[in-house]
Amino acid sequence: MKKSLTLLSSVLLTSAVLIAPAFAAVDVEDAMKDMSKSYRLVMNADDAASLKKDLATFRAAAVEAQSGIPDKMKKQPADSTERKIYAEGIQKLINQVDVVSKLADEGKVPEAKAEAAKLKELMKEYHSKLGV
Repeated sequence: MKKSLTLLSSVLLTSAVLIAPAFAAVDVEDAMKDMSKSYRLVMNADDAASLKKDLATFRAAAVEAQSGIPDKMKKQPADSTERKIYAEGIQKLINQVDVVSKLADEGKVPEAKAEAAKLKELMKEYHSKLGV
């Protein structure tokens, strides 16, 4: 009985270790869709609370995208130009979200939304640079 339990435990542990990376893989495209949806919500927010909530969702999606690699770049070396441009663009988005969040925290909704418009500009700029 003890051998069976040990064997079963080993099999389950091994399975969990082998399967976990498949479930943990980041779907960058889904994260990008979440950012786009959150951006629209940010721009339609009427109050600081909604704005902060939607900015937090945008930032979480950007951080998720940052932890992954878009499918078209997966076969490229880590130091490829496209991967560097991708990383730079995502980091700029996160930095800009932080600027907007600070304004939202201060209750400066119109100013925050004006700064949030720069998120769209960054997305367009880096999509253009990457040809997507």
